[in-house]
Amino acid sequence: MSNQAFKNQDLRQFGHGTPYFMFDSKAVVANLAAYKRALPKGTEICFAMKANSEEAVLKVLDDHGSSFEVASEHELAMLKKLRVDPGRIVYGTSVKPEASIAAFRKYGVTRYAFDSAQELAKIARQAPGAAVYLRVLVNDKAHSVFTMSEKFGTELKHAVELLVQARELGLLPYGISFNVGSQARNAEAWANGIRGIAAILKKLADKGIILEALNLGGGFPFSYLPGDGFPGIAAIGEAVGKAVHDLPYPIRFMAEPGRGLVADAYVLVVGVFADARRENGRWLYVDAGAYNALLETMAYQGSMRYRIELLRDSTAALEPCIVTGPTGDSLDVIDKSAMLPADVKVGDRLVVRDVGAYSFVLTTAFNGFPVPPTYKR
Repeated sequence: MSNQAFKNQDLRQFGHGTPYFMFDSKAVVANLAAYKRALPKGTEICFAMKANSEEAVLKVLDDHGSSFEVASEHELAMLKKLRVDPGRIVYGTSVKPEASIAAFRKYGVTRYAFDSAQELAKIARQAPGAAVYLRVLVNDKAHSVFTMSEKFGTELKHAVELLVQARELGLLPYGISFNVGSQARNAEAWANGIRGIAAILKKLADKGIILEALNLGGGFPFSYLPGDGFPGIAAIGEAVGKAVHDLPYPIRFMAEPGRGLVADAYVLVVGVFADARRENGRWLYVDAGAYNALLETMAYQGSMRYRIELLRDSTAALEPCIVTGPTGDSLDVIDKSAMLPADVKVGDRLVVRDVGAYSFVLTTAFNGFPVPPTYKR
């Protein structure tokens, strides 16, 4: 749950016109430290840049020793601008353009994900001798909000042959990775992934291949609302720590958190510009919505909800409100049942909390509305 980095009384002092994001770098630092404490000692934290690629976020993570999971040359360019050590970059998407592999190799990146023989061949051509880790499929449908097991990953039964093939191509069989799905509700999901891979490690060892790393992937959840049932990183880390004992030999761990590192580092402040009472409820229209700030609220309405609060003090009773964005699209709805004071009026400001992940990185210019600016605390 949010560390409540931004108190409402603090936000009132800023004179910015709405809408705008506010960023607190201390929250990112605290979250990174929490992940390092919770996961096995020495786990390499590789921030999944897809969650938030703002330069200020990347810089604070780089300054505090984070590695980065990168999915494109465009993301790599952001890290090159900051002169991030290529040794702390992994090309983490398991299917990629061959020309992009060459670009990563040119910068000095040595670690690449793959999930097929075809991908291995591309890496061998463009990054000879590189360290490769295989993405395998695990069950992510039972306990995750968003599943990740269709577009990427190979079945466990192919793992040994593919990593042997990597060795035959002159590549270094470096590790195995998996992804339990985004917003996983089961603290045991990552531990179960480890246990499923244990037999593969034994079979590889029998063929003379000892892997260096086991990549826990991402999916680490963030609790946006009280009682939403998502485990914290401490509970996940405890389960992972127990599963380590099922492995046939000591191995270094990696993890690729995104949402969990940055969600509570940002808030969005919006202004109410219209108020309408309709048969299906009270509608509050605000100056940033799904398209230009909070796409996940539209794409997954009913599962992705943020806490929304009135910025000023109020003693009025709470009532359900439908908070909607400024565009002409009826799908542009942020929350269908936000509990807000009954005296909310046009001209008021609302605070949408914990919006640091998958927000402005997914925005569009639909209806011409710009992405809200970001200010730093």
